[in-house]
Amino acid sequence: MQSRLLKQLDAAIDSAGSPVKADCLRAERACLMARHGHFDDARKTLTGLQQQYARQPNMVLSAWISLAEGLIAHYGKLGSAEAIDKIHRAYAMSGAAREPALHALCCAWLAHLDYVKHDFVSMARRVAETLKLADAKHHAAHSRISLVIAQTYHFAGRYELAQPWYALTRQHGTAEGDEATLAALLANMAWLNTSQARQNVLSGPGEAQATRQALLGAESSQNFDALVGTAALEALAPVLRAQLLSLQGRHADALPLYEQHLDHALTQGAAHMANWLRADLAWCRVQLKQLDQAREDAQAAEAANRSDCDLDDRAATHSRLAQVYAAMGQQDAAKKHSQQAEAAWRAFADEQAEVLRLLDAALK
Repeated sequence: MQSRLLKQLDAAIDSAGSPVKADCLRAERACLMARHGHFDDARKTLTGLQQQYARQPNMVLSAWISLAEGLIAHYGKLGSAEAIDKIHRAYAMSGAAREPALHALCCAWLAHLDYVKHDFVSMARRVAETLKLADAKHHAAHSRISLVIAQTYHFAGRYELAQPWYALTRQHGTAEGDEATLAALLANMAWLNTSQARQNVLSGPGEAQATRQALLGAESSQNFDALVGTAALEALAPVLRAQLLSLQGRHADALPLYEQHLDHALTQGAAHMANWLRADLAWCRVQLKQLDQAREDAQAAEAANRSDCDLDDRAATHSRLAQVYAAMGQQDAAKKHSQQAEAAWRAFADEQAEVLRLLDAALK
C-alpha cells in the first residue's frame, strides 16, 4: 500500500509526546487502513487499544476508536446502520471532550453518510456545521466535506458548480497525502457520471460521447485503486463497468461482469439499487436471447423496485423494464413501465431542484 499519509502517521506515532497521543494516532491510522479496505489490520489495532484502555478509558481515544469502527462498517457495506451509529458516537464524544478537529472530521463523515442515505436535509445542516467547525488547514475535514458538496451538486445535475469543490477535494487530499480520498473522488465522480449517462440514454436521445467518457473515468478509478492499494468495496467497480458497457450496447461484455460480481456487490452496499441492476441484467439477457433468464431477472427487478429506492434508480428501472418487455412482446407491461418511467424522471428532476436549494442555502 502506497500512502504518504500512512508514512506521516507512522512518523508521528514514533515522535508522539505522550502514550495517549501515540495511541490516538494509532486509532487514526486504523481509520486510514479502513478507508483503504485493510480491515484486518484496522481491527487488530483497535482490539489492542480497547484491551489496553479497558480499565481507564480515555474519551478522545474512544472517539477515535468509534470513528474507525464506523469507517470499517461503512467501507464493508455502504450505508450500514452500524457505521452511522459508531460515527455519531464519535461525533458526540469528540464534542464532549472539546476536540474541535476530531469533532469537525466526524461531522464531515456524518454529512457523507447522509448523502449516501439521500437525507439531504440533514446533510445540508452537517455541511454548514463542518465548514464552521473546521480550521482552514484541517485538510481531512475539508477534503471530505468538499467531496460531499461536489457530489451533491453533481447529483443535482449541476456539474459546473461541482467542479470547484472537486478541485478543493483534490487540493486538500493532496496536501495531506491522502490517496484514499483521491481514490474516493475518482470513484464517486465515475458513479455520478454513469448515472447521468444512464439518464441520457434511457430518457433521451442518448449521448455516446458521455458514455465513453464515463467509462474512461471508471477505468481511471479502478487503476488508481490498484496503484495505491485500495481494496474496499472491490465488487462495485466491475458492476459499474458492466452498466456502462450495457449502455454502450456491449451486452456480451457486460453480462459476464454482472454474473461474476453482482451478488457480491449487493452485499457491499449496492442492494439499494438492485432494482436497476437486475433490470439492466435482464436487458443484457434479452439482447443475447436468454429469454427465460431475462424474464426471471425482470420479475426480480420489479419486486425490488420499491418506493424507498432512490428516485433515479426507480426511473431507470422502469425505463429499462419497458424496453425488456417490449423486446419480449409484452406490450401492455412495456407501456405501463414507460408511463411510470416518465413520472419517475419528472419526480427526480423535482428532487434535484430541492437538493440544489438545500445545498445553496447551507453554503450561504
